[in-house]
Amino acid sequence: MLSQLSSVARQFGTNWFTLVMGIGIVAALTYTSPIPISGMQAMGIAFFLLANLVFILALGLWSWRWLRHTDEALKDFSDPGKLLFYGALAMSISVIGNDYLVIGRHLISPATAILISKTFWLCGVVVALVTVIAIPYLLFVSHEVSLEDTHASWLIPVVPPIVAAATGAKLIPYWSTLSQQFFFTILILAMFGMTFFLFIMISSLYYSRLVYSGKIAGGFVPSVWIVLGPIGMSMTVFSTLPLVTQPFLEPWTSGFHALGIIFAISMWGVGIWWIVIASLYSLLHLAKKESEIPFNLSWWSYVFPLGSFTTGTYALNELIGHSFFAVAGLLQFTALIGFFILVLTKTLAGVLNGSLLNSNSPKLDSVHQTFKTPRFAYPFIPDKTL
Repeated sequence: MLSQLSSVARQFGTNWFTLVMGIGIVAALTYTSPIPISGMQAMGIAFFLLANLVFILALGLWSWRWLRHTDEALKDFSDPGKLLFYGALAMSISVIGNDYLVIGRHLISPATAILISKTFWLCGVVVALVTVIAIPYLLFVSHEVSLEDTHASWLIPVVPPIVAAATGAKLIPYWSTLSQQFFFTILILAMFGMTFFLFIMISSLYYSRLVYSGKIAGGFVPSVWIVLGPIGMSMTVFSTLPLVTQPFLEPWTSGFHALGIIFAISMWGVGIWWIVIASLYSLLHLAKKESEIPFNLSWWSYVFPLGSFTTGTYALNELIGHSFFAVAGLLQFTALIGFFILVLTKTLAGVLNGSLLNSNSPKLDSVHQTFKTPRFAYPFIPDKTL
């Protein structure tokens, strides 16, 4: 048994943290739905417990890999496809922290749940900032890629700051002093700007790739949905901040509120457009036998990004209080649950039959297969001859 776990740990990648992200965000949405549905919160508690269990298992296996199979773990830094998923680790920390704020305080002492949430959030901020700096740097100086290698998965390491910003905005009222609340508001806005600027650049590159380099392979189709993630989280940031910063931003409250409405609705429109594009792109592949979409962990791209967009719609409804966004959020959540059940079922089947735990299985991950070999032997040290 121990040798089998060691074998699993040896090849365990941070892409498994996408499960935590997906399960965690669905759990939170069951507790924040603007239209209550009988039994939804009970379902949310089950998902909350499952997200915690998967996070503990994933963190344990990932840590085991670093302690006992350090050489294998270090190879991730030479493989841009695997390296991208360190962003999933950062986002999973923020998602679990948010779940303790939204759900945990109904199960344990509210003060304890809020303390856990704050601790997770601070850890998530640190990992997010490391990720958003280190991984693009390595991509700049250590990996050789071409236009055809450009995929929406490039967003994974740069999105963590905006996920931390969105979850941190909800925590602002729980910091003890107004100076702390003001400081974390500034940090949240800075992290939003960091990701949003990179999101615009990477999305432009990805748009160019889709226009100029032809249809992407079926294994990469789920990643098209990743674009929804930062859109939804940016909506959440600007829909939440006007409601929680009034005590210390009172002179600018009305302007901030108006800015939040304009920005969030504008981004909602972009998100709806991208849902249509991603759906058409998925149907294009499903309509042809030669363009099948094989199952792998990238299918969780159907869950967390749509969950992020639904979170943004819920937050926009709370800011405006109009039934339109309440109904829209419910429709989005209904679609999300369909995707979630499908992907979770396939993932459980893949774990039970071993196909997702076998390093030689093509189902494990497909993102890294298109990248070329590293440009330099030592990723942190550029070649002086260039």
